[in-house]
Amino acid sequence: MSKILNNLKRIIHPNNLKNKLLKIALKGNNVLCPCCGSSFITFLPAGIKKRSNAKCIHCGSLERHRTLWLYLHEHSNIFNSKINMLHIAPEKLLYLKFKTLNNINYHPIDLNPDKYDYGFKTIKMDATEMSYDDSTFDVIICNHVLEHIPDDKKAMKEIHRVLKPEGWAILNVPINTNAEQTIEDPLILDPEKRLELFGQPDHVRIYGRDYMDRLMEAGFKVKVIDYVSQFNQDQQFQYGLKPNEYIYFCTK
Repeated sequence: MSKILNNLKRIIHPNNLKNKLLKIALKGNNVLCPCCGSSFITFLPAGIKKRSNAKCIHCGSLERHRTLWLYLHEHSNIFNSKINMLHIAPEKLLYLKFKTLNNINYHPIDLNPDKYDYGFKTIKMDATEMSYDDSTFDVIICNHVLEHIPDDKKAMKEIHRVLKPEGWAILNVPINTNAEQTIEDPLILDPEKRLELFGQPDHVRIYGRDYMDRLMEAGFKVKVIDYVSQFNQDQQFQYGLKPNEYIYFCTK
């Protein structure tokens, strides 16, 4: 009986009811989420400064998730090769996909794993001080995470250390393409000031065009891939992609 009541509460929860109504109201074929295969008239607005056509109603994917997912499908071997994968601060929708792929030996880590309720275990680990041996992983995914880490350079060096010589890592971050230099100040702790300077209250910096230099200082060879530009404007709208969402493809 308790299980039935819990399911009923979940179904009639205001957020779930709102989501169901939105799916009905926005039913259509203008946009297609590559992460979950759902289609709608449009994606939902999202972000502190609302971006249109940004969030999938069904799986919650944002532009950065869909860009990464499309790129991995088109340009990587993770769906058909045996690999050890490290996923730092895993996003739920990607976590659930990677965890169920039989070819992946999956290692999701986070400094605060208790925040996850994914039905699987996330390992408690600091990205700046990982317990893995050198050259452990074939693939490392760290998507919009480094801007949250105070000592990002130490994290980059750790990621480089645990990556196999023949492996690769995708280390994407939000970039202010108009700024030559990264803006950061470790003394700024006030969330409102961080929001003003860095774009989010939980960000500790906003990267500029020197982000590639920081990765290279950590030892990486870096390819900056303007993947979204490979899609025309109609396709960018269809998949809900955002210009300047670059892929930072890193190797040793």
